[in-house]
Amino acid sequence: MNSRIIIIGAGASGIAAATRLIRNNFKNVLILEAENRIGGRLCTVPFGKSVVDLGAQWCHGEKDNVVFEMASKRNLLESAQNKYDMTRLIQSDGREINQNIADLLMSLAVSIVEIYKEEIAQHDGSLGSFITNKYRELLKDEEYKGIDPIVAEQFLDFFHKYENSIEASDTWFVTSARGYLEYWDCDGDRLLNWRDKGYKTVLSLLTEELPIESYIQFNKTVSNISWSHEQIDSSVIIKCHDGTSYNADQVIVTTSLGVLKENYHTMFTPALPPVKRNAIEGLNIGTVDKIFLEFAEPFWQKDWLGFALLWHKKDLEALRKSDMMDWMEDVFGFYTVDYQPNVLCGWISGVKARKMERDTDENVRRAVVYLLKKFLGQNTPEPIAIKRSQWYRNPNFRGSYTFRSTTTDLLNTSPDDLAKPLTNSTGVPVVCFAGEATHPHYYSTVHGAIESGWREAQRLIDLHKKSAFVEPEDDVIVLGAGLAGIGASLSLNKAGFRTRLIEAKSDPGGRVRTILMKPLSSNLSELRSQDQVLIEAGAQWLHGKQNQLYMEAKAIDNLSDELSDEGLGAYIKENGVIMDDFFVQLISFKIGEILENCEKLYHCQDFENYRNMSVEEYLRENFEKNVLSTIEPNKREEAKLLLEWHIRFQVIDNACLRLAEVSAKDFGQYSFNGENCQSHINFKNGFGKLITALVSRLPSNMLEMNCEVAKIDYGRDLEDGRYKVTIETIDGRTFKARHCIVTFSLGVLRARMGSLFDPPLPLTYQRLINAHGFGTIDKIYLKYETAWWDDNWEGVQFIFESKNDDTDWTRDMTGFDLLQPGPPNTLVGWIGGEGAVQMERIPDESIIGKCTSLLQKFTKKLLPLPSHYFITRWGDDPHIRGAYSFTSVSKCLLREQCHLSDPLPFLRMPKIPAVLFAGEACHTEYFSTAHGAFASGIEQARKINDFYTNSQNLTSS
Repeated sequence: MNSRIIIIGAGASGIAAATRLIRNNFKNVLILEAENRIGGRLCTVPFGKSVVDLGAQWCHGEKDNVVFEMASKRNLLESAQNKYDMTRLIQSDGREINQNIADLLMSLAVSIVEIYKEEIAQHDGSLGSFITNKYRELLKDEEYKGIDPIVAEQFLDFFHKYENSIEASDTWFVTSARGYLEYWDCDGDRLLNWRDKGYKTVLSLLTEELPIESYIQFNKTVSNISWSHEQIDSSVIIKCHDGTSYNADQVIVTTSLGVLKENYHTMFTPALPPVKRNAIEGLNIGTVDKIFLEFAEPFWQKDWLGFALLWHKKDLEALRKSDMMDWMEDVFGFYTVDYQPNVLCGWISGVKARKMERDTDENVRRAVVYLLKKFLGQNTPEPIAIKRSQWYRNPNFRGSYTFRSTTTDLLNTSPDDLAKPLTNSTGVPVVCFAGEATHPHYYSTVHGAIESGWREAQRLIDLHKKSAFVEPEDDVIVLGAGLAGIGASLSLNKAGFRTRLIEAKSDPGGRVRTILMKPLSSNLSELRSQDQVLIEAGAQWLHGKQNQLYMEAKAIDNLSDELSDEGLGAYIKENGVIMDDFFVQLISFKIGEILENCEKLYHCQDFENYRNMSVEEYLRENFEKNVLSTIEPNKREEAKLLLEWHIRFQVIDNACLRLAEVSAKDFGQYSFNGENCQSHINFKNGFGKLITALVSRLPSNMLEMNCEVAKIDYGRDLEDGRYKVTIETIDGRTFKARHCIVTFSLGVLRARMGSLFDPPLPLTYQRLINAHGFGTIDKIYLKYETAWWDDNWEGVQFIFESKNDDTDWTRDMTGFDLLQPGPPNTLVGWIGGEGAVQMERIPDESIIGKCTSLLQKFTKKLLPLPSHYFITRWGDDPHIRGAYSFTSVSKCLLREQCHLSDPLPFLRMPKIPAVLFAGEACHTEYFSTAHGAFASGIEQARKINDFYTNSQNLTSS
């Protein structure tokens, strides 16, 4: 295999990855190592009569442990002599705790983390809070009655430090209780030593018969990894601090989590995606150090294994006030070392360990001598040699090993997020991650590090064997490829989130649908090529210029100079009489004034008096009071007829069944985007061109079309150490992601929320969805071979004089407008309310016949049948179920202090957004508009991005 693969780091994971690749015939493998040796945090050095391990020391367990499997074949391991849970307890005044009491306390403490795992799994807080509470609770049992409470608290302080050294945490009050259980113990002896050879022996087992150092360049500290998501054939460029650079096809990064935490902002170009950054910030690495002391000869008895330090409060206070090194109070014990008869090892972790690392060798020697003499007596001899670890101070490590903290829980992250490779646009891994921090269950161990190296090597081996692309798991799934879904997906993709956009239909756009009209009969000639102009079945105009969608359309030169208005042309009665244009405009102006005043109610303080008032009630009341009284009596009936037309117009404009549904108090909630612009902005080449342009900016493998969602499950338990949203589709597929943005229409949510969400949506969301106004309107397009109207004709508006006939759906039409701009000789009729619902059930031919008769009735002309037509049925579309939302009376009456745009969190993690809703109905100001839908998707995507940004700021503060 000639693929150029560079491995960063020659620790256990890096060596494991390299050897597996080389043994699978990969010829072009290079390791860049910042140190001048191999091993990483595995560091065996000469000391005393043999060697000591400054880093990893024991093989932990036998079953399912790859280190044990390699070493046991050659009999390289044996049980360690020391048993840390059987140690002596000595107080700072030199007195030793009775061994029976010591064993009882140790047994009690250890039993808490081994016996009460089910309770720990349900504990939302820290490991420390669980242990301390359980410890003090159990101490009340009869068998512990004889234990001195002071000794019990001294022991708890020791056990706290001891447990911190196992977890590598600064304090067990930041160790996650649930996360603690993510670590899996390997059955068998958990402390197996390497006799007198040290842990470096495992490197020989990994590299057997391979000249591994010929593949390594030492003293190479990587400063930057430059890669590309968009280009599938570009190489990765690795730059080092010494000015050298290297090119590779793939990179495996095995640097410690500590190095990533310190350098990831500058180490990767482009910047890491948010979920990867979140993993680096959320996972934790701590400091655990050893201080080895060599004596001329052992001053302890043969069976003496060491001791733990229990401080009296007065001695601690005196130490802290003295000029002695205060870090020494966190040295929790000194223990003998296998195959080193003259050596003791002191252990320290956390903040004080990092402080110890900054101190001088002489001060460290003075401190440990002070401790030995204070606890064991002044006759204790001084050491002849000392050696300590400094894992945090070393910029190539910045810590010892990793653990799960309460921050890990807070950010809902896991090693799985850290381990996932950075892929190019086709899904091929480009930058891979290995190391103990990336292992889901064996983190903090050498066998976990080795397994992770093998995992990433095998990922590349399998890739080249199959020559197939790998599909990564998603960070965010966006449901619905309308403008809200497209806006969200564009924003998320730009921010670096791995995003999948799922759409039930075969085309994106949602309620934007630009199409050609249908021929009425196969005998009719097709539209001439010059007449092949598209019509808008759905959203037709842009409302205002101060929005992102306008800028997007302008950027692709898709805006027409022609503006459109509605309700133009002659207002004609059923008897064919055309109403006086001046009077029509006067009534229109008066009604406009009433509606403008109605809009002001949204900002008035007198809320309760208007809470249950509808726009229709407000309009009729003020029309009767302020308009009719000013009109000549003989004109009042005509004024009332025009009022009814305007009510029908408002029903269509608000997409409601009846204007009595629309809230007067909230009528002014809609914002004109900074412009009181009544004329509508048209597209030069159709709204669909803008949709195509926006979607073209998304990677092709991001979209899943013809994929209808059956269930959105946001209530499952942890998987791979984090909570996920699971999406199940009608065709049996399953998708998973950290977050989900649902952009379904309010009509779909209302119809399907009972079966769609698991667990069911909270009642607040259900009430909001049911209370929000949402209805349907439809358009009827009729195109004629030639115009049957005069050149100055702009349309016809229907003024019905007879009483309303509920069986006649046309009574809910306002009229037909001349479509300008648009296909020549084309009319568009608007219908809303109950009439639209009825019309959708009628065959096309009947609708066209009815509309032709209606036009003939009002214009008193003999009309031809149209050559082409299109009739929308948005309410009948199962993936839409209506047109758009409005401010309803029922929503105004609802006293919920929340909004549909509020993120829905995971059940167990109330601060982590699981499901977010977007779409025109979710926008508080621009609902019912295309730009509002687009903006809502962008805003919800921003909330996800802000969640990670704010979380990182929180953890770094």
